[in-house]
Amino acid sequence: MLEIWLPLLSITALGMWWYHALRLRERAVAHARRLCERRGLQLLDDSVALHRLRMNWRHGGLHVTREYRFDTSLGGNDRRAASLTLLGDRIVSASAPQREAPATPAPASPCGALPPRIASETRPGDNIVLITRARRTLH
Repeated sequence: MLEIWLPLLSITALGMWWYHALRLRERAVAHARRLCERRGLQLLDDSVALHRLRMNWRHGGLHVTREYRFDTSLGGNDRRAASLTLLGDRIVSASAPQREAPATPAPASPCGALPPRIASETRPGDNIVLITRARRTLH
């Protein structure tokens, strides 16, 4: 009887531990997303990676502290490291790059920098839009 229940209970315990670890990682992704939104950053890859796992004695008990690392971007063309330390589901510490304030505000244009159309180029019922060469980006 024991040879049936022991493997079954160990597989069940391993599955529950794995499910709990995945739920904690999902919570860390949500915390990282909120941190990036508050700082005006982009969360790259939409994921976090467990960097360090520690056991600490706090408030008379043994608690697990998890440190997650993730990448952020200020404008989409750079990659900066950030970290998040969680005690259970509570944020203990967080570090993320600060967003720099723009020097001068850019003029708002609904379609980018399209040249104005000349009246002689348009005809009634003409639905052709001029396409200009796009600016090259890294992505």
